[in-house]
Amino acid sequence: MVYSIVETAKANNLNVFMYLVHLLSQLPGVDFKADPSLLADFMPWSEKLPDYCRKVK
Repeated sequence: MVYSIVETAKANNLNVFMYLVHLLSQLPGVDFKADPSLLADFMPWSEKLPDYCRKVK
């Protein structure tokens, strides 16, 4: 599962380490069981990801 997350992050031109830091620090506080649509903001292709998750062009 982690390999899939890493490879998807790479394919979406993200800084993999910072993306994982973001996921592991933010997801525990999200009540996605009550509202699964909240997970969309954490997908590697989401435009709502913070800038520090993106690679500098």
